[in-house]
Amino acid sequence: MSDLICASSLSQAPELITDCGGDADAIFARVGIDPSVVGAYDRFVPFTVLSTLLGLCADELGVPDFALRLAARQDPDILGPLAIAARNADTIGDGLRQVTNYAHVYSPAIATELREDAGENADRGRANAVGYAFTTLLHRLPYRPHVVELAMGVTLSTFHMFAGPDFRPTRIAFEHPPISARRVYLDYFHCPVEFNAPATLLTFPRELMHRRLLRADPLAYDVAVRYLTGHEREDSFADAVSGLIVRSLPAGASTLSTIAGLLMMHPRSVQRELAACGTTFDRLVDDARRDLATTLLANPNVALSAVARQIGYSEQSTLTRSCRRWFQMAPLRKRQALTGRLPRGS
Repeated sequence: MSDLICASSLSQAPELITDCGGDADAIFARVGIDPSVVGAYDRFVPFTVLSTLLGLCADELGVPDFALRLAARQDPDILGPLAIAARNADTIGDGLRQVTNYAHVYSPAIATELREDAGENADRGRANAVGYAFTTLLHRLPYRPHVVELAMGVTLSTFHMFAGPDFRPTRIAFEHPPISARRVYLDYFHCPVEFNAPATLLTFPRELMHRRLLRADPLAYDVAVRYLTGHEREDSFADAVSGLIVRSLPAGASTLSTIAGLLMMHPRSVQRELAACGTTFDRLVDDARRDLATTLLANPNVALSAVARQIGYSEQSTLTRSCRRWFQMAPLRKRQALTGRLPRGS
């Protein structure tokens, strides 16, 4: 399972660390996070590093509820396209289904599930309840309770986005024992909170599933869902690596060691993860170069020498050899084909 989460999950963390009396730069350096990625929707950090950061801050700053405090400062928009799809669905139930279907785009290390039978075997007061379940998929995860509490805090914010600021769950359940005073949880969630439970679960009234969302934008919904459906769980790691490769090509920095450093992983670990996705690093680099070359060749105002540089080649002759391999024609001939300017008789 890919040990990744979108870097937007770190939003507001430096500010909270500072407000709690800590040195954000020093703590980020200890866990190996580049502060420049904080809040970025298109960058990823190891899920285990986020979890470690939360636990260290809780322990060393004397703030057991650090994760909940961070969640309170974060907006559901940290979920990126997932939030766009969810808030523009027809009903709250449809929005929640988008979150559960595509949570892996935000982090392939988590899984969420709607349990519409959550109250069938429970107390009479829960008979009409639905459960939103959260699971971390990594077997070895430091400070797991802290990252789970961050996730459930963000989940509450997502429900507020759907149902308004007055929404209250009917129950919150955590698989772990409390790591803060029980009053902290009651004040945060405003509902009964259970610990050492069989599953981590936010329970809410079933009628909420059918409530229509106001100001839904069908176009925004369609665009977001099309984006999300192009990112299957088993491909999430390869997608993250591809994105880093594309950004690194113009600087000639699309090497395995460089990309592994950006992911804070060992190069061999990157290779193993990509093999599990059915691909290789070299193949992703080649695919990225081909796609970018196609885009640049379609613009007649970009010199062929510039095309070569933008895809990370130091010499134009290398571009020529690659184009013959990719397209069975030279770069200029490919440009003519893309722009409809083929000579007569071709």
